[in-house]
Amino acid sequence: MPMNLSSSDRRLLLWAAVIVTVLVIALAVFSSSQQESEVTTSYSADSSGAKASFLLLQQQGYNVERWEQSPNQLPADVSDTTLVLASPFNPPSKQEKIALQLFLSRGGRILATGYTASLFLPQADSVPEMLAGPAWKSFEPQLLSPLTRAGTIRMSPSAYWKNSHAFCLVHYADGDRPVVISYKVGKGEVIWWASSIPLTNAGISAAGNLALLLNSLGDRNVHILWDEYFHGYRQTLGAYFSEPPLMFGLLQCFLLLVAVALTFSRRSLPIHPLRGTSRLSPLEFVETLGGLYHRAKATHAALEVPYMRFRTIVTRRLGLPTQVSADDLARSVQSRLAYKDNSLPELLRRIEATLAQDEPGEEAVLDLAQELNRHMQSLKLLQESFPHGERVPGAEARAK
Repeated sequence: MPMNLSSSDRRLLLWAAVIVTVLVIALAVFSSSQQESEVTTSYSADSSGAKASFLLLQQQGYNVERWEQSPNQLPADVSDTTLVLASPFNPPSKQEKIALQLFLSRGGRILATGYTASLFLPQADSVPEMLAGPAWKSFEPQLLSPLTRAGTIRMSPSAYWKNSHAFCLVHYADGDRPVVISYKVGKGEVIWWASSIPLTNAGISAAGNLALLLNSLGDRNVHILWDEYFHGYRQTLGAYFSEPPLMFGLLQCFLLLVAVALTFSRRSLPIHPLRGTSRLSPLEFVETLGGLYHRAKATHAALEVPYMRFRTIVTRRLGLPTQVSADDLARSVQSRLAYKDNSLPELLRRIEATLAQDEPGEEAVLDLAQELNRHMQSLKLLQESFPHGERVPGAEARAK
C-alpha cells in the first residue's frame, strides 16, 4: 500500500537530504587536513607508513607480497619464508597465535616490531616504554652477527625486551635494555625490533636502518609476506563488521531509524477524541452531596433524605398511606414482597429514634444510611429511582 507523505513530511526529508549532502562534501574536502595515520602499513605514504620499504624491496628483486589473510592460511612449506609483523594492532585469536607458532616450528621466520608484537610471538617478554620521545637515538652493535653488519642504527624505542634470556641474542641495546633481539622457535626464528622506525618511510633513509631491514629479511631467495591482515585488511565481511567503529556506526543508524519510525507512526496513527467523563457520574454526585452535608453539619438531612425516599418508594408500590408507622411498613414489606430479612423492622425503628435526636453522631448516621441502602438493593428498589439516567445517551443512573 503506497504511503502518502504530507507537504511537511516531504519538506523535512528534503532538508535532511540537503544536510547529509553538505556533510559528505565537507568531509571529502577537509579529509586531507586530518592527522597522518600512525599505522605502519605498506599502503601508507605517511611518515609512519612503510610503502617506501615495500616498493624498494620490489624494485630490488625481492619476492615480496602483501599478506591480507589470516595466519591460518599460511603455506605449509615455509622454510624460506619471512613474515613481517610491523606494529600490528588487531590482536590475534587463539587459533591465529597457534598458527604463527606452527609457522615458526616448521622453519619460518617472523620479523616483528613494537610492543604489540609480543601478543603474537611465543616466549615474548617485552615491556612498553612509558616515556617514549619523538627524538631518535643511535644504537651501537652489541655483538658481531648478520644483523649487526648494518653498524649503527637509529630509532625511538616504543618497548624493550624485559630480560636478556639465555635463549635470546641481543644485537642492539639501550644500556642494559635490549632493542633488537633474536631467538629460535623450533626450526624457525623470531627477530624483534623495539620500534618500526627503521622500516618506515621516515626512518628507512637513516644510516644503518635499511641494512638492518635487509639483514632481518634474508637474501633475495626468501619469500617475504608483508602482513596487512592485522592492520585491519580483513578478508571476510563479518570481520569488518566486528570492528568497533563500524559496529557503533551501525548502532547509531539503527537507533536513528527506530526514532524516525516511532515519530512517523505517532503522527500517522488514527486520531481518537478523548472520552469525556459523564456529568451523571454516581461518584461525582455522592462526593458533591456528601461535601454539602459535611459543611452544613446536616446529619439529620443525610439520614432523613434516604429514609424518606425509602418510605416514598415502598408506600407507592404497596399502595400504603404516607403516614404509615415504621413497624406497619416493615411488616407490609416482609409479607407482601416476601422479604426474609428480619433486621428491617429494627433498622426502621433505629432510624426514627436517631432522627428524633437533636445532634445525632455522623458515624451512627452513616451506618444507618448504609444499612438502609443495603435493604433497598435487596428489594431492588433502586432500579425505580432515577429513570432519567436511562434516557441520557452514554450515561448511567447514579444508583447503578
